[in-house]
Amino acid sequence: MSASGILRSTRTSNGLSQRALAKAARVRQPGVAAVESGSEDATVSRLEHLLNELGSQLTVLPSRRRPVWAAGEAIRRALDANDERSAWREVIQLNDDLREADRATCVALAIAPPGHTGDSRFDALIAAVTDSALVDARLPRPEWLDEDAWSLNDPWDVEEIPSLRKAARKATPPAIRRHGIFLDRAVLASI
Repeated sequence: MSASGILRSTRTSNGLSQRALAKAARVRQPGVAAVESGSEDATVSRLEHLLNELGSQLTVLPSRRRPVWAAGEAIRRALDANDERSAWREVIQLNDDLREADRATCVALAIAPPGHTGDSRFDALIAAVTDSALVDARLPRPEWLDEDAWSLNDPWDVEEIPSLRKAARKATPPAIRRHGIFLDRAVLASI
């Protein structure tokens, strides 16, 4: 993942504007914007400085699987391009990555919250998929999963066919339902 994705995801998950981050880090806001847009490639030391102001740090994981925050960035980009189908493929890949990782790596992949995607349904879906993978593996859950921003007030029945919704609701695991999402686990299966 690029420096732009790392910084944007971390900043937005902390609820800060570029201006607020720039002020806290004692840098100019256009410099933060340049890193986030990818028009300026940040050095490791510059990225670490900005992340430190957000209470985060860079860490290298011995894995090719994407962390949840990186999957969230890919989903956001797909939604920004009005490509919900690609966003769903990213969700399914996130589910695969979490379920195929060894236990320690799975926890590490889920520890940092993603930035918001701009679509509260997909924000809740990312959290639901993450929560379900961790609960099913009996792994610790990061605190961000319990924040209200990662659950829907009005439930989302993913099943579009009304006659199949009742069965989908019944088949929805509790860890997914807790985020206001109703879907049959089979929807997340790779094809």
